[in-house]
Amino acid sequence: MARILLMFLVCMSLIGAFSISFAEEMHDHDQHMMGEGHKSMEKTQDLGICPVMKGKATKEYSYTYEGKIYYFCCPGCIEEFKKDPAKYISKIKEIDLTAYQFGFSPEEIVVDKDDIVKLSATSKDVPHGIYIKEYGINATAEKGKDEKIEFIADKVGEFDIICSIYCGQGHHGMKAKLIVKE
Repeated sequence: MARILLMFLVCMSLIGAFSISFAEEMHDHDQHMMGEGHKSMEKTQDLGICPVMKGKATKEYSYTYEGKIYYFCCPGCIEEFKKDPAKYISKIKEIDLTAYQFGFSPEEIVVDKDDIVKLSATSKDVPHGIYIKEYGINATAEKGKDEKIEFIADKVGEFDIICSIYCGQGHHGMKAKLIVKE
């Protein structure tokens, strides 16, 4: 009986050690998938990126133009924006991205270099990942929820958008393209 109890305790210890090791590996994997702190992924409480200086916008500095509130990093950017709002608004690309088993809509997102890209991602069915390696983006789109993803398109080229959360047998073929033009 004592031998069985001892074997049970040894097994439980091994399971506990495995669980801790697995959790640490998953954390390292998640950090790798996110990239090393890409500046465009800073959380900004949905205030986003200043359209003038492209820094982190704050609640402190805002301006309403044609019924829409824009947030800025400083008062000087508000004044600059007021001089030519169309110039700055034209560089903001707002895109609805829908994930579903086993694709994305739209399948191609085309923007210009240095545009501020504002993705509003959601899922039609199960949770899906929105992963763009070169931009350090790895977000989760869930059914009925809008996930805000904002970044500066500062790299020219074609970049795969893939699902980073296993969603079924067709998961590995689930792709879209981000095309950033010069």
